[in-house]
Amino acid sequence: MIQVLFFLFLFVSCKGETLHVDESKMISYQIESNSSDTLLVEIQSKIYNAFVQGIMLKENKKIVQISDELSQLYEKENQRLIIYWRSYLQFYSSILYLKMGDEDSAEDAVDMGIEWLEDLEDKNSEDYALLAMLQGFGIQFKNIIKVIFLSSEIKENGKKAISLDSTNLRAYYVFASNDFHTPEKYGGGEKAEEYLLKAISLPSQKIVNSYLPSWGKEEAFEMLIKLYIKKENWDLAKQYFQEGVKEYPESYVINQLASKLVGK
Repeated sequence: MIQVLFFLFLFVSCKGETLHVDESKMISYQIESNSSDTLLVEIQSKIYNAFVQGIMLKENKKIVQISDELSQLYEKENQRLIIYWRSYLQFYSSILYLKMGDEDSAEDAVDMGIEWLEDLEDKNSEDYALLAMLQGFGIQFKNIIKVIFLSSEIKENGKKAISLDSTNLRAYYVFASNDFHTPEKYGGGEKAEEYLLKAISLPSQKIVNSYLPSWGKEEAFEMLIKLYIKKENWDLAKQYFQEGVKEYPESYVINQLASKLVGK
């Protein structure tokens, strides 16, 4: 869905070896999510719905409103989790600006989210995964010299994301997305299948909590189906389409692939 540059991770393979999880990092968001403020309840859905509304209405009023509310909440409570969601919102804000034809604002939006995450001390796996995703999306705005530098930085952030929590599906999805979108002549296409299969095997959340991120699994199903369509492996494409639709029956990005599988 979104082109994200990523890396080859050397710390944990996806073939069933022992998994490493830094539990102290895992619970850092759980502790903070006890905020009494209702803004963070289902915040991921609120941001996405604001983005969809912006696409439909061709304006960013709602997404700016949530951005302002998160900013005010951060000034009041100063929680690191709020920085995560502010940065996540900047990702969608950047996409929205691109859809509206404002490339300069799109670059500024994603760069701001990147800066907030880079400045965050003691980052956990979720922080690094989101940072790598934002950097990968923002790289399209940079010149070739910066691309070379950023590619290395994205790889390092990816390594940290999985080393801190090797059960974080978002880290595997971002890794796979990079490999999927990297041309074969530059070494792409070798790891996407393995890491997408790993991503869809993991839970969207290890701790069920409406304050915490759950994105990535639906997108991983979509990309895996696209990968098999690209390879003309129709049996597997149909198999994972059915699995994806079963888990996400209302998913537009998965259901739109049905037409490519008809008669195959």
